[in-house]
Amino acid sequence: MASTSMTRNWAELPQELLQLCSQRLCLKNLSAFQAVCRSWQSAAVKERSDVPWLMLTDKKGMPWREFFCLSCQQVHKKLLPEVMANGYFSSRGWVLMTSRDGEFHMLKNPMSRYSHIIKLPNWNKFPNIEDLPFFDVEFVRKFILSDSPTTSPDYKVMVMDDTGQLGLWKSGEEEWTAVNSPTDEFYDVIYYKGSFLAVDYEDRILRCDVDGPTPFEAQVVFQVPQRLQEFEHEYPSGSLWDLDQVYLVQSTTGSLLFVSKWEQLTSTITFRFRVLEIDLDTQTCTEVENLENTSLFLGYTNSSFSLEVDEDHLIKPNCIYFTYFWLSSSQFTEDGGDTGMGIYHLEDGTVELHVKGNLLLRFGSNHAFKPQLKSLACCQ
Repeated sequence: MASTSMTRNWAELPQELLQLCSQRLCLKNLSAFQAVCRSWQSAAVKERSDVPWLMLTDKKGMPWREFFCLSCQQVHKKLLPEVMANGYFSSRGWVLMTSRDGEFHMLKNPMSRYSHIIKLPNWNKFPNIEDLPFFDVEFVRKFILSDSPTTSPDYKVMVMDDTGQLGLWKSGEEEWTAVNSPTDEFYDVIYYKGSFLAVDYEDRILRCDVDGPTPFEAQVVFQVPQRLQEFEHEYPSGSLWDLDQVYLVQSTTGSLLFVSKWEQLTSTITFRFRVLEIDLDTQTCTEVENLENTSLFLGYTNSSFSLEVDEDHLIKPNCIYFTYFWLSSSQFTEDGGDTGMGIYHLEDGTVELHVKGNLLLRFGSNHAFKPQLKSLACCQ
């Protein structure tokens, strides 16, 4: 009788109290909360999807993946669908999974309670595939969605392959189409205000208007001035800095950000970032010295994004969260490198190494799952 009474009492907790409790839970724990009983399920807040997750490297032979939640600071396990994937990429709350047999599948936010899988054309339907070896599982370097397939039936997918070529696929089509451009060396690609934008190794921004008269042409629309792009901070005596990566990010206010990441070439890990705001209409470029209550999330293989930080987040404001891969002098030995996630404080230029270990290099956030640490992943 006591046990039955206790069960009934838990189910009859005030809805207001249950709502307050559910607001404090991360996505994984919220799913467990909703599974307790109908009362708890009805009281729970809508799935929160604005806090990034890190997708950890897979353990060979295991059918599940591990995710590190920046909100609750815990590692969660998730059994993924029966799709044999060798590569993982993320954009707008979706994960692109690639396999050795050339299959492409998109999975909606793997930490969500409900799975949604979309099969894309095989990579043998990709332009100039004859130039790529069949066994090259690193074929894809970047994956970008125009919109979430659950909210827009006319979504587009762009990928950047290992040769630097851009490929475009529109929902309902049977093959990929090559995007013609004056270069095949790109740092990054994003979807911004109705077009795909790419930045090349010459710091030029190119636009591909997929709904315009030339949907498969990328044209130069802006050149970042060299004097602004260069890293001008005072260097310690004898130090050497190298431009490692450039990212394009849409800010929380809708502006276009050009972010360059620099590495100091010494025996220790040191990073610096520079943030520029670009106005394509006025063709102007200004430096951003303070992100205020916004933070940026940058990854080599995920779509980078910005996040407005509130008091309930464990995310730090005015910071840049980034993944890194550092090769030491013993890089060709089994333990001759370092991967992880860093936090760069824009205010004073200090760096926190937040997570270290066997990480994938991508993010995900449900700005609808932006995340391997093989990725910073952000689940949305």
